[in-house]
Amino acid sequence: MMYRPAVICGLLGMMAIAAHGQLQVWRIGGSGFGFNEMASSQSGALEIDGGLQPLELRVGANLIELLEETGLNWANGQPADFVATGQPRTWSNDGLFNQVNGPLALVDGDEATSSDGIFKAARNQAGAAFYWDLGAPFPLNRIRFFPDINDPDGFIKAFEILVNDGETYNDIRRPVYESLRRVEVNKETVVDIEFAPLQGRFLQLLVLSKTAFNLAEFEIYGEGFVPIASYDSKLFDLGDPVNFGNLSLQATRLLRDGGVESTPDERPSAVLQVRSGADSTTLVFFRRDRDTGSQEEVDSEEFDKRLPRQALFQIDATSSQILGEVDRATYLALPAAEQGPVRDFVKGDIRGDVDNWSPWSPSLTIDSTGAIEIPIDLPSPRQYLQFRYAFAGDADNVMRIDSMEVEFFPRLVTDAVAELALAADPSPLDRVLQVPGGIDTSFIMDIRADFDSADLPGFQGLRIEAFPPPVFTQLMAGDPLQPVEGAQVVVTQSGFDVFFDPIQITGSRSFRLQFDLRILEHNTPVDAWLIGDVNAPPHPVRPGDASDEISTGVTHAFSVETRPVVEARLSTTVISPNGDGQNDTAEILLILSQFTSGIEVEVEILDLSGRRVRRLIFDQRAAGAYDEAWDGRDDDGHLVPPGLYVLRVSAASDAETFHSSNTVGVVY
Repeated sequence: MMYRPAVICGLLGMMAIAAHGQLQVWRIGGSGFGFNEMASSQSGALEIDGGLQPLELRVGANLIELLEETGLNWANGQPADFVATGQPRTWSNDGLFNQVNGPLALVDGDEATSSDGIFKAARNQAGAAFYWDLGAPFPLNRIRFFPDINDPDGFIKAFEILVNDGETYNDIRRPVYESLRRVEVNKETVVDIEFAPLQGRFLQLLVLSKTAFNLAEFEIYGEGFVPIASYDSKLFDLGDPVNFGNLSLQATRLLRDGGVESTPDERPSAVLQVRSGADSTTLVFFRRDRDTGSQEEVDSEEFDKRLPRQALFQIDATSSQILGEVDRATYLALPAAEQGPVRDFVKGDIRGDVDNWSPWSPSLTIDSTGAIEIPIDLPSPRQYLQFRYAFAGDADNVMRIDSMEVEFFPRLVTDAVAELALAADPSPLDRVLQVPGGIDTSFIMDIRADFDSADLPGFQGLRIEAFPPPVFTQLMAGDPLQPVEGAQVVVTQSGFDVFFDPIQITGSRSFRLQFDLRILEHNTPVDAWLIGDVNAPPHPVRPGDASDEISTGVTHAFSVETRPVVEARLSTTVISPNGDGQNDTAEILLILSQFTSGIEVEVEILDLSGRRVRRLIFDQRAAGAYDEAWDGRDDDGHLVPPGLYVLRVSAASDAETFHSSNTVGVVY
């Protein structure tokens, strides 16, 4: 049924694994498992010689047969969604013909199977129509069809061929066809039509003649690569929740024999996305009360097999509170006072599972031959993984994915939870972490790591990252909390790592980190990880209830200042740029706070008449803190005369321009 989740593969039993310590590698393509066998859906993207690429049509090869040879079986019946790509399908406007799977006889490659006598009846056959959905647009240039070899005179005497490019639809998402060839009088038993290359996905054969006919095979030909193709993998079961390492792949840019190489601006591409999940379905199912319209979540078996149905409920005789659903026998045996409502449930919504599955990752574009390796930035530890590719090119140029590898490691702990708060107010009354913007603020973060087995690898450090980078002040642990002696702090580009003696226990272990952070954006996440062995990726820490002493339940801070702020702070109000090393320059701390995107920033030094003597910055900047300096020189590099000068900052957003100014004196 269309609502069922994709088939789940247990990777640990089915995949190529290379163990290096705790590292495991899953491989698909090349010497690993095949792309076709690991596919949930394919549209024009197929496994060829061990790699994944858009299908190439070659001269003389019947596309209908080629699709089946590459693992895509034809289905009888029109698609539920004409826009969605996927399985090739065929159908007709004759209900009886469809019912006996007659359309499939026209694409089975067997000239002895046909429409038989369904269209041989003594009736007007004009208007009979046959349809083919190739599942994706293909480069087409020829169509061929003919009757049963035992009924050569039963060919269609007049017809029209219509085509849709797979991109043109009406307001109800049905394909809009254009006439490719109209033949009012046909005398050919075997119709063989060649035409200029075009992009086609949907084809229609419309019978114009009134006479009886027989149709055995309908063949479609083309030349070149499929320009647009896609591939979705199955859901892969990794056995247990794991942390992800790197994803690596090998790609090749293909040029068709005799084809024209694309320009650099139009080069073919393959776009990769991945996502991780905590359960075996990416969907959430609901049943709907037919009377009230209210919905409640149910499992896929209930949705698929038991709806619609009538549900019976037991109530508390005193309070009339609903106690739960019961079967019919139990309901009838209840006292009348305990027999609750009877509700009619039908199928409700089907939604993406945003609680247990991550969104698709940002797109990784592959557009050249070579190897690519990137970290897998997905929520983890997670037990399930899925990936997808979207190919774009032309009839001559496409990308091929030769192979793909995914690294994963055992989770370091069973679970890790963090909670962030102000050091001065760990338990705010409204449970909301609101922070003054643009000033250094002291925070605490409590982290609890849970172990359900001493066999878990454990960890030996904590990582904290935010923007701008937080500054470590203290690490505490234990109950009651005590400073951790001998902890080693390593400053990183985005924050800091703090290391201590390895922890591998059963039960729980709690820590408190204290650090300073200047909030420059309205919503600032503070991310935390556990650090394990040097070869293992960090273990993400999720927000939650990590401590009884903190009540926020979050790991992000909100600024109470929502209006953008532009500020320049000077290290001194007077400089003497004489080269003696004393106040030769004014250090400038530029603060841009609460801007949601890059803004145009200008920092100038003006004299008291308003004339610019030095432009220090004229650039696009994001929210943040920036260090600049003025050495008392003008734009030509000459020292300015002594006197008072104005440091002016302008930041222009889409809505308005913000200003800040300070005075600085120059003396010699």
